[in-house]
This record gives sequence, C-alpha cells and structure tokens, in this order.
Amino acid sequence: MAVGYILSPPKLGTMVKTISIAMLSASAIVPSTVSASIIDKPYFKASSIVIVFGADDFEENGGVAPVVYDFYLLDDATPDTEALDLIGVDGRTINYITQQYNPIQSGTASGWEFQVNDPVSGGVFNSTAPHQTLDADDSYTAFGLDNDTDIDLLGGGQRASRFFVASNTAFDIYAHATNLVASGDFSTLDYTNIRYRLRYQVNGGGGVNRWGNSAQDPAIGGLGVILGQQPGPLFTLDDISAGPTKVFDGGQRTAASDGSIMSHAVSFQSRYNLRGAAFGSNGYDFSLGTGSISADIVYTIYTP
Repeated sequence: MAVGYILSPPKLGTMVKTISIAMLSASAIVPSTVSASIIDKPYFKASSIVIVFGADDFEENGGVAPVVYDFYLLDDATPDTEALDLIGVDGRTINYITQQYNPIQSGTASGWEFQVNDPVSGGVFNSTAPHQTLDADDSYTAFGLDNDTDIDLLGGGQRASRFFVASNTAFDIYAHATNLVASGDFSTLDYTNIRYRLRYQVNGGGGVNRWGNSAQDPAIGGLGVILGQQPGPLFTLDDISAGPTKVFDGGQRTAASDGSIMSHAVSFQSRYNLRGAAFGSNGYDFSLGTGSISADIVYTIYTP
C-alpha cells in the first residue's frame, strides 16, 4: 500500500523573511570601499656650477689666498648671459710663488722693480720681499757698462696674475678693461700701451697647493683662448675696453674625476706688458720718464 505525503507550500510571509535575512548577512560580510594614498618622489639634480678662487684682497690690504669669491649658478641662463653669483663679494687675482698662493699688489705702494740689461760685469739685482716693489730693502751690485748696457723694468715691465676655475659644466670667460688711470709722464698713455695675453694651465703647482690633479682641458669642444692667445697677434687692453669681451670659449667642465675643488681647478693666467709711447717694442725706456698707468680687468663667467 502506497503511502503518500502531502507537501504543503510554505507560507509566503516565512519565505520573505528568510530572503531578507540572507541579504542582510551578505551585506555584513562585504565591507565598504575605502582608499587613501601618499606620493613620495626621491629627486636629485646637480645644478651647473662654476667656482672661481683667488684672493680676498690686495696684498697691501692684508689679502688672504686662496679664497673662493665667485660661486656661479649657470642654471636657467641663456647663452652669453652672465651667470648668477651666489657670493656677493669681489675677489682679487693671485700669483703662485714657492708653492704658495700670494695675493697680487695693487701697485700703490711703490714702483716696479728695475733690472740692468747687458752689463759688462755685476749689476745683480737682489729683491727682498715684498717682491715686484722697488724699495729700500732691495739692492744692486756695482756694474760695468758699455754702449749696450741699459736699464729696464724687471721682466720687460711684465706683470702676471692668476685666477682659478673649477666647474661641473662648460663655461665662457669674458674680460672688460675699465678705470684707466695714468699720471705723471705716463698721462698721455692709454689702453693701447698695455699689451694683453691670456693662457691657461690644466695642472701645476706643488705640495698641498697643487692644482688640477683631477682636472681636464676645459677648452675641448670649444675654441679655447680666442683673444690674447700665445703665440698670436698683438692684443692690448684696448681690445677689451669697449665692454665685456669673450676671451675664452669653453667646451667642457674642468672636473674629470673624483677630487677636491683644488684638484678640479684650472689656472688662467693674464700677462700684461707696458708698451712705450713710440711703440715698436715692449718694456720701458728712460725717455718715458716717471709716472704710472693702471686699469681694472673684470673677468666674468658666462654660459657657453
């Protein structure tokens, strides 16, 4: 005998209640969407920098050397635009003597030293510091003379000075001769009576003051010295008196390998000679009399 079961459908209210509970349970398991973020960005940039060192003042004023007085920022500058100098002082050039950097003299203390040319005998000049200055501390030995014996400013009246450049980028150098002052018998002389030459040395010096051990030739990729080159045509301060004039065209940085500022530095040396009013020769002759002539040369770093 078959036994039958009669299944009764669930009440509608019960079914709705069951579905509602299931939906609530699903909602409790899935969390709401929440987001937050922080952006970090490590960033390093080396700006284009040119450092110039020399002395902080003339020797007579107690100048000290070497001192960095120009810290040029070349970033965001346009070609042939003067770089921004982050050190607001003016420096002075120096000379390198006996493994030391020595501030130049302004020339106001006394006259330039003399030398005896072509003596028959004697005529030895003994220079006692301060050098390049003729004073009571200097002396000469007695000398014999003939028709060729003469006297001239020491070194033919040549004065030389240096400044040093270290850079991580290429640079150009401009020069401008200003503030010409002539007195005495030299009052008729002008910029054309001072010869101008420029050269550079990638490395040199000695001891703790040796420069350029980690440097390279900054002229490679550029034209190098373009006014005042040695050997080359005759240039005078008149050639750089109208305004800032490019004298060096650079093509690459001075720094070549790991090192200090001094090891990355290159020396730029300017040389000046007094030229007689009659021209034809460098130096000084007694016929020029007594007097003085001077000028300020301002060197500025520009973008290439």
